[in-house]
Amino acid sequence: MRSLSYGFLALLVACASDDPVAPPTEEDYANVATSIGASMAHEGGEVSAMRQAVALARDDDQAGFTDHGDGTFVGSMSGLAYRFAITCGDAAVAPCDPTAKSATVDAAWSGTLDLPTLGLDLQHDARWQLSRMVGPIAHVDGTGHLSYQTRTFGTAYDYSYDATYHVVVNDVRAIGGDIQLAITGEHTGVSARRYALTAEVTFEPDDTAQLTLDDTRRYQILLATGAVTPLAGAGD
Repeated sequence: MRSLSYGFLALLVACASDDPVAPPTEEDYANVATSIGASMAHEGGEVSAMRQAVALARDDDQAGFTDHGDGTFVGSMSGLAYRFAITCGDAAVAPCDPTAKSATVDAAWSGTLDLPTLGLDLQHDARWQLSRMVGPIAHVDGTGHLSYQTRTFGTAYDYSYDATYHVVVNDVRAIGGDIQLAITGEHTGVSARRYALTAEVTFEPDDTAQLTLDDTRRYQILLATGAVTPLAGAGD
């Protein structure tokens, strides 16, 4: 297991705005697709956090984390700070007994990253139920909230979304299930505006995922890298 990668676009809770909600533009769809793809990669955002939670519950990988002895693990990697509070299915604190099949995880991570062409700030929290845990494999169900901001070439974009998880992970990637997202985006500056859209990520057995935005734009995500490719007919 490794930490979240810089690919996961990021931030600060978006400030409340009086601007009306407008339909997303094609650029908006492309930007959202890119950030979601990055967060689903083997070493990207949310899926990596799920995998790390399973590894800590199983006592498979505590590298970079401090065990506080009460089921809480705190660590910092790649400029991001993480906190996992894990309770095993038998009410014991993590690490769980090797025979344990379930656990509850309260997860939170945040931080700032500055890349050559992109600045990232993020805040994320989630509550997951781990079940059917067999070795590195676990089913992850729950909800989460993310707020983030990207800064590139002098322009800032604020995003906020709520997530519902039904995901199967192993020690490398997500291998099944889906994530449902309700997303709000906001552009700041002279042309300030807001928009909202929905997203669904469905994980496939061939190391890819299908991403659908607003039930109309469809993309394929290569989970090894997070690269996103529009599928034929996307946007029609």
